[in-house]
Amino acid sequence: MKIRQKVFDYINHADDRILKAIYAMLKEYEDTPGEKSVLSEKQYELIEGRWKNYKSGKSKSYSLEEVKKRLQKH
Repeated sequence: MKIRQKVFDYINHADDRILKAIYAMLKEYEDTPGEKSVLSEKQYELIEGRWKNYKSGKSKSYSLEEVKKRLQKH
């Protein structure tokens, strides 16, 4: 499957939290004319690896409230 179709399929099923993050990245990209990306290739690879781990169940994600509670404990 082509990457464009994969992205469209993903966006069509993403929750609001993910859509906001994607929108912020696209907006930043749009607002920086002449630059290829705000992320390096290595950063893209890291995000892709983390996404694959999340989708396969190898890693867990946390809500903002869960993160705040964990930070307050430390």
